[in-house]
Amino acid sequence: MQKFLYLCKYKNKLENEFKNDDLEILIATMNRDSLDFLNRIFTFSPYHTFNLLIINQTTEKQLLHSDYPNVKVINVFEKGLSKSRNHALRLATGKIILIADDDVVYPEGFQETILKAYNANSTVPIICFQTLTTEGKPFSRYAKTPFFFGTNNLNKVLSIEVTARLEALRDTNCIYNEWFGLGARFQDAETLFFLRRAIKSGLRVLFYPENIVIHESHSSSDEVTSDRLIYAKMAGFYKRFGVGAYYYLLKYLFFLWRKRYVSLAGLYPKLKTGLKGIQDYKEILKTKEETLHG
Repeated sequence: MQKFLYLCKYKNKLENEFKNDDLEILIATMNRDSLDFLNRIFTFSPYHTFNLLIINQTTEKQLLHSDYPNVKVINVFEKGLSKSRNHALRLATGKIILIADDDVVYPEGFQETILKAYNANSTVPIICFQTLTTEGKPFSRYAKTPFFFGTNNLNKVLSIEVTARLEALRDTNCIYNEWFGLGARFQDAETLFFLRRAIKSGLRVLFYPENIVIHESHSSSDEVTSDRLIYAKMAGFYKRFGVGAYYYLLKYLFFLWRKRYVSLAGLYPKLKTGLKGIQDYKEILKTKEETLHG
């Protein structure tokens, strides 16, 4: 009898473990009319062996189609990365979802790494992993051991490092803020505000020190002197810190000058850009379409 009970417990454990079919990869892309781009993403195994959901932001004249049952394509006629992510979250069916872009490469074994992490952390709803550069180096300075994120140490998490249990996201209505992200009004920080929303909704976000994706070492967020980034970053600072955003604007300008990214004479235009970002976000708050401290 004791042996039978042990076998039943072991069988139940196996049945509850996540398997390859439980993972769905949500890919955001634009203006595609062929699936050939997927061959560059999945280099070690045919792309149609994975469960993919592709959101193609395009026009009615340039549509993307799939003949594979596990490669689902949704053509949408609006712009904005966060909108694309939200479409994917609404339409996804996998138990675990992986956020993806169309310019990454997945190494062999990435799927097993993700599933292993979830099976070892059965109560964790969101797990963030590591990225390797195309030169084989860590994309960022990652911790050596797992830890749980707080709302104030999420800044360096890349969207392509994020995985989640879909049910947990839906139970807490955890979606992307469509005011932020590439193609939106403020073109930065969509992942930051997504994960902050998750934590404030009671979802734990775990860092797991394993590589799951390869990306070029440059990121759009590296454009520290661009008006696009300064404008968006200061709006994000106001969302997080209210009037404290003015302090962070001055601190950021000092950083640009100290690192010699911008000359002393060039600081004033950057100041105006940052103030414009804050002011425009404040105007949005007046419409009641957005909330402070998200």
